[in-house]
Amino acid sequence: MIEHADFENIVLDELNRDIRHSINSKQNKAIFTPLDTSLFIAAGPGSGKTTVMVLKILKFVFIDNIHPSSIIATTFTRKAALELKSRVIKWGNKLKNEFRRNPKYFYFRDYLKSIDFKKVTIGTIDSISEEVLRKNNHLENSSYAIIEDFIANSAMIKIGLIDQKLQNDRQLKSFLNHIRGTESRLNLSTMSQMLLEIKDRFHHDRIDLKKFIERYEHPGAQKAFKSITCYEDDLKKRSLLDFSTLEEEFLRKLQNNELHNFLGHIKIVMVDEYQDTNLLQESIYFEIAESAVKNGGSMIVVGDDDQSLYRFRGATVDLFKDFKDRTGFRLNLKPHFINLSKNYRSTENIVDFCNSYIHLDEKFQKARVKGKGSIIPARKKPYENFPVLGMFRDDIKTLATDLADFIHEVVQKDGVNINGFEININEKEGSPGDIAFLCSSPLEQDFKGNSRIPYLLKDELCKFNPQISVFNPRGQHLGRIPLIELICGLILECINPESEVQKTLKIPQNAILRFKAWRAKALNYMDHPENTGNILIFKDTWKYELKQCKGETEISIVDIISKIMKLMPEIHDDDELVYVEVITKAITQTGLCSDFGANIIVGNGYEINRDSVIEAIWNIFVPIALGAVTIDLDILKDIPKNRVNIMSIHQSKGLEFPVVIVDVGSDFKMNFSYHSFRRFPGTPGKSCTIEDKMREFSPIGKPSRRGLDRAFDDLIRQYFVAFSRAENILLLVGLNSVKKGYYFNGDTRYIPNVATGWDRDMVWHWKGLENIIHI
Repeated sequence: MIEHADFENIVLDELNRDIRHSINSKQNKAIFTPLDTSLFIAAGPGSGKTTVMVLKILKFVFIDNIHPSSIIATTFTRKAALELKSRVIKWGNKLKNEFRRNPKYFYFRDYLKSIDFKKVTIGTIDSISEEVLRKNNHLENSSYAIIEDFIANSAMIKIGLIDQKLQNDRQLKSFLNHIRGTESRLNLSTMSQMLLEIKDRFHHDRIDLKKFIERYEHPGAQKAFKSITCYEDDLKKRSLLDFSTLEEEFLRKLQNNELHNFLGHIKIVMVDEYQDTNLLQESIYFEIAESAVKNGGSMIVVGDDDQSLYRFRGATVDLFKDFKDRTGFRLNLKPHFINLSKNYRSTENIVDFCNSYIHLDEKFQKARVKGKGSIIPARKKPYENFPVLGMFRDDIKTLATDLADFIHEVVQKDGVNINGFEININEKEGSPGDIAFLCSSPLEQDFKGNSRIPYLLKDELCKFNPQISVFNPRGQHLGRIPLIELICGLILECINPESEVQKTLKIPQNAILRFKAWRAKALNYMDHPENTGNILIFKDTWKYELKQCKGETEISIVDIISKIMKLMPEIHDDDELVYVEVITKAITQTGLCSDFGANIIVGNGYEINRDSVIEAIWNIFVPIALGAVTIDLDILKDIPKNRVNIMSIHQSKGLEFPVVIVDVGSDFKMNFSYHSFRRFPGTPGKSCTIEDKMREFSPIGKPSRRGLDRAFDDLIRQYFVAFSRAENILLLVGLNSVKKGYYFNGDTRYIPNVATGWDRDMVWHWKGLENIIHI
């Protein structure tokens, strides 16, 4: 309908994207390949893959005359799906209006006006599975609800472990340690997470359960299977699905040809972040793609094996690396390979640094997609090509102080001059939110309770006037955050004063201790003169509500939180609002696992239904106390612009910042074995070990690379992602012992560290980190 040249020109004029073949041949090829040509796109960091995906979708609609409802596009996170959908609609409508104004397309005006880009199906594989099943009336019960991971965790704790009296079972613990390859102590929360990971592996890797159970005659294996079975049976009884069982149900319907109405009009299957796909998801994509190809369409996958970070969630990077072979065998397709290698995000020095890093380890090259070249810098302006920097100090306190001073100079003062380059935040357009501090974990304390650099840096930045705020919602475990402690304590004091009901329950000891801390926090708050008035109002309101209850009435726990928040006007901090949003969402979701929902049942007067209190304690407060409820940053629409961001490298994936500070060694003062997995693995680790133990019962088979090699591969990918987030400034930080070693018994000892240029053969390619400028 729309001519190729007109599409190119309007994209340039209206969207400021130059996709002409002479300017960007690879993006042009990816966008303009024919409708029936499947693609395997390896998209390096900053290569404009989202732009390519959006323009590819718009090309299908405007040039190939494909109805938007015939296109399905998936990506890894809800936030990424929202961004993709938003851009398709925004750009699509902008181009549509321009084409309607063009006299050349006068006779197509009405048709163009009718195009609705909201009809393009865009989402995560889970959201799309649910949407398709509901639209086609293929959920057995229309009231089926999909539960989040933290709800699955709390359900496994109660249904799979406590109700089965297995939380202290030695045989079960022995089997779980065997599967993960360690002999460490297991608490209730860890056991639950392990069982869920095994359960998900059953689904994700399409495990032959009969062979698995026959292979492991260990009595603990039978008990693990019992826990998992009880958990899944309870979910089914309550009309609940977790993500892996939802995907399993979707695949079953596809394979049984029960979704032919949905498949009949699909022509395009586009999958983003394909490197983080598992076998179950690949099977879903292949079922849909088979129909799309029959309908005259194609399958397009986009990803980067060098940025695969989610093995611990069941992702199998080999599915991306071997995509051409697998589609050839399964679908008889010959997808065209395109490597989007031009980087528009980072300066030339940062791109060169990332190229050097990803090629250091010779053995890693065998784990990469064949035919991938180096990243090519598109930004080549000398005046913006800042050197890659390093800041290393003798101790963590000094490091935090000097790093805070650097940020202070960059954000609030005249900037920092290094080798003639001025580093500062643009006063009109910039903000502290332009800075990201990336680390393996954003937790503020280590397992011994010692302060880590996320806490020390935050503390130092608060000392400036005006202070520089930090955004780190995952810095603490949710149940230990003061605001959450207070809210939980106040609610417990309302629904279960003096722990009367709680004392009759066999709650895990860790949860009991946490409950005590919460109640102490609440009682202390109520006793404080500044708060007494507000809390008395709250308590009087609570009592009044109880007195007004006639017959049987439900009082929502979420409403209780709302009343608490109204009495705390001082709460407006971004972190605190995130915590409240998370806890509210957790309570709403956990209500799905309860016969009473997230409500307390009240009879006449003060009579509170005991069973509803028991359900609330087990389904809401025990999981929070045991650490089963975590903060999912997908709930955030935007990252605050007025704060320095502290986040894990995993959290930063898909993001970019003008200034990126990567912690490559603030925790590593000496070469201790307990932290080696975070810098230079000595064992395969839990995820690789589980993979080895379970994939021999999967159609995909055992991994071709040994577990220890895969652990190294994953760590290399992690720091590649971290380094490639930077637009203008990349700063590596750590202790001096990481840079130049330390003295021990008169000898100099070095700390092997993948992030500082060591390969798995113990060769230090960047010895002394002389390849960067130290400040």
